[in-house]
Amino acid sequence: MRATYEVPREVNGWVRTEHPRRVTAANIFDYMDGAGELYLAYAFVGLDVWKFTRAEAPEILVEIYEMGNSADAFGVLSFDLGGEEVGVGQKSVYGAGLLRFWQGRHFARILAEAETPEAKAALLDIGKSVASDLPGGGTLPELVVRLPEAGLLPESVHYFHRKMCLDYFYYLADDNILNLNKETNAVIADYRTASGKAKLLAVEYDPGDSCAEASRSFHAVYLKQWPPGDGAIRSNEIEGAQWVSSLRNANLLLIVFEGESQKDCEELLQAAVSSLTQGGKGL
Repeated sequence: MRATYEVPREVNGWVRTEHPRRVTAANIFDYMDGAGELYLAYAFVGLDVWKFTRAEAPEILVEIYEMGNSADAFGVLSFDLGGEEVGVGQKSVYGAGLLRFWQGRHFARILAEAETPEAKAALLDIGKSVASDLPGGGTLPELVVRLPEAGLLPESVHYFHRKMCLDYFYYLADDNILNLNKETNAVIADYRTASGKAKLLAVEYDPGDSCAEASRSFHAVYLKQWPPGDGAIRSNEIEGAQWVSSLRNANLLLIVFEGESQKDCEELLQAAVSSLTQGGKGL
């Protein structure tokens, strides 16, 4: 059932269009060309588009995305968590005239055509008004909640499902060697380690053989070797004097990339398997 919410008719002299433009999966590419792939990679339901105008002032574009669940609404926001937290919705980021926030199963994007103090104040007021009327109750994805806290760089956290998203954050191969699909849940994040930094990737598969199959595929293509058994860590030094370590725990595949030492990689893996399988404080 489509959610209902109110968008203010006028804010600080800016007046909105009478009715929104409705965008669905069937016509999303008419609205945003190739960029629609991002939203379709999550549980996209639909999008309402409003415009606010004021004489001799920048136009303000308001996009309210309805997703199938709160985890995917956060996932869209997590594509880029860089920016200033401005207290709109459950989590928000602002920068250069663009406000993005997550509230329940909605993601909002509010953009001023040009950033001015007045336009910024207006778009923040619009965002706060919309957020106050959107249904709440959103929860972070479990993989995000359970990330190990020590050393985590919060702005680097990205939650996703499909290969096209992983390619944007970290390119592994032309083929889908991790067997990612709409049913897999994945998170990638950067960590500070004793020697520098490393990148943690965690993928949760459906119960069964799918995780073991993905582990075999990754090790065969990326590392040219047979994978370790369930619960065992495999570490490899690759070109550029960087380390890669992997571990499979039941239906959870964990990989650390760009480690500066074997010890760093394996310590991060051990912290991750403990936190992700037993709970943790997360973000």
